[in-house]
Amino acid sequence: MSTKHSDDLVHTAEEILTRTSQLAKQLSQRSITPPSLSVGANSDLWTTHDGEIEALRSATLALTQRLDNLLEGPHGVIHEYVSTNWEYGALYTLLEFDILEKIPLDGSPVPAAQLAEQAGLPSEKLLRICRLVATTGILQEPEEGLFAHTAISEILVKDPGFRSWVGFQLFETRVASANLADSLKRPNPYWTGQAAFEYAWGMPMYTWHAKNPEKGKRFAQAMQSVSQGKVTHLPLEYRVNTDEDILGLDPGNGMIIDWLTSRQNAGRDEKGRLIEVSGKNGSFSQQLATIFPNLNLEVQDTSAELLRQGEQKIDTKLTERVRFRQRDLFTQRSAQELEEGERSFTSTVFLLRGVLWNLPDGEAIKLLQSFIPAMQSHDRPLLLISDLVSPKWGTFEPHVERAFRRRDVTLMTMHNVKQRTATEWDELIRSASPQFKVTYSEKYSSHSCRGLWQVELGDHSG
Repeated sequence: MSTKHSDDLVHTAEEILTRTSQLAKQLSQRSITPPSLSVGANSDLWTTHDGEIEALRSATLALTQRLDNLLEGPHGVIHEYVSTNWEYGALYTLLEFDILEKIPLDGSPVPAAQLAEQAGLPSEKLLRICRLVATTGILQEPEEGLFAHTAISEILVKDPGFRSWVGFQLFETRVASANLADSLKRPNPYWTGQAAFEYAWGMPMYTWHAKNPEKGKRFAQAMQSVSQGKVTHLPLEYRVNTDEDILGLDPGNGMIIDWLTSRQNAGRDEKGRLIEVSGKNGSFSQQLATIFPNLNLEVQDTSAELLRQGEQKIDTKLTERVRFRQRDLFTQRSAQELEEGERSFTSTVFLLRGVLWNLPDGEAIKLLQSFIPAMQSHDRPLLLISDLVSPKWGTFEPHVERAFRRRDVTLMTMHNVKQRTATEWDELIRSASPQFKVTYSEKYSSHSCRGLWQVELGDHSG
């Protein structure tokens, strides 16, 4: 046996021990609870994504992945990689039949036969399904045929939004991804081609969800869950409550809130206004109105039904500051339009939050250009754009980059959309007008990269 290869195995194991010991020391110094998978366990290790702790955590994960691969070998790695499909099907079955809700959250085990009787399933089948899920560590089988929660399964009971996201991933995206290869066996370019989801289901995803309202409701809950990003610099007095710093899978909303917080007048001027374009039912604008008690907001959307839903659900305390308006998306916005209404405003910010990602370049440019007449008005409104970004190659180590490349393929598969890089976004925005002055920032969570573009209108001479 090669000494070099033997040394690689031992060196990797030694590095894991070194990094883990360093990580444990950091946790102790910062009084962070060590991680545990017991029911009720929680640790800031899982939600700390900056500084030395994250660096050590990431390095340890990379090393353990390498050790796994060294121990498994080429055949074992591929076999394990593709075989997890059966674990996904088993977990989805538990979610669909509410099996996890039937297991006590106090950690006590329940016989599979009892769970099967409550769910109306064959006990011998459910036993094998639960047992497969338990081998992944999501459930535990402390005694033969008895199943109990872990901290992993517990979150699927306590966090319905995250559960919805998991369900969406285990059903819609699995079916679509299985059809990706077949959808590419004919000419199929971005934007004008056909998404693998449409190839599989015979219609675009949003149309399919409209025709399958239960799945559509689940998808809406999933997207709301992942959009709850962490607010990194929000002062205590501007929080809805002291638990405002909820870390989601997408940092986009948190970046917008941070941007408003950092601007002296944006969130505190009683004559300041934010117009959320294509804001659907206005749930995010209502969140902003709660966080910034002096900010005025207008929700614009083409759908009268979504706006009606927003008006029905809005807190009565916010009705004077949050307005709803049906409007065409692409029609130019004039300075006169900004002056309509009983109130006058000294500053205006237009917000495009996740609006451009699924628009072809031509339509995106047309939409950006529609703001130019309004941005030429005396108070020089700003345009704030928050959208998905494909990180530059080599930004992360491969074990981290995997999540971001997964998102690239997700948009391709589900919508036939190209997730643009920061460079492609910059070229797109600047091509809409030579007068656009663009300031860019980006932020990563463990699963998503978001860009934030502040667009101002520069010198008229261009």
